[in-house]
Amino acid sequence: MEEVLLQDKPYIEYLDGKAHPKAMSPKTRHSVVQGAALRILHRCSAGIGIAGTEWDFRLGIADGTQTMFVPDVAVLTLERLRSLPEAEREQPPFAPDVAVEVRSPSYRPAFAAEKIVRYLRTGATLVLDVDPLKRVVFAHSASGVHTFNEGDRFAHEAAPWLSFDVAELFSDIDLLMS
Repeated sequence: MEEVLLQDKPYIEYLDGKAHPKAMSPKTRHSVVQGAALRILHRCSAGIGIAGTEWDFRLGIADGTQTMFVPDVAVLTLERLRSLPEAEREQPPFAPDVAVEVRSPSYRPAFAAEKIVRYLRTGATLVLDVDPLKRVVFAHSASGVHTFNEGDRFAHEAAPWLSFDVAELFSDIDLLMS
C-alpha cells in the first residue's frame, strides 16, 4: 500500500503580486514562541475572537493590490469574521485584528516592515513583531511602535483585551537551556 502524505504546497506570501516564500522556521525556538503566542491570544480573545496559526489573509482585496499574508498567529474578532459570507471565512479579504510575526533565522527587515505597514493599512489594529533571540515584542499600531521587554506586562490600547506577562512568550525557551 502506498503511503499518502497530507500536505499543502509551501506557504507563499504575496506583496503587490510578487511571491515571497513564507519564512517558515522548523526550529524549536520559533515553534515554541509561536505556540505560546497562540495560547496567549486564544486565552485573551476568548468570547471576542478566534485565534489561529498560519491563516491566509487576502489583504489585497482591501487595498486593491495582489497581497496575501500568512501571519504566524492571528486573531480575528467574531464580529468581523461573522460579517463575512461563509465562503470568505477561510481566507478573509482583509488583515486580522491582531497579527503576530515571530522572527525566524531568515528574518528580512525590509519585507517585515512592509508587512507591518500593510497589515495596519488593511484592517489590523495591532501587529506584534516578536524577536525570540532578544526576547522583545515590538507592538505596532496607528499610534506608533511600543517596545515590551521580557520583564514587562503587555497591555496596549489597540487591543485592550490583550494583557499578559511578556516572559510567558519565552518561558518554554528556558526549558531548552536546562
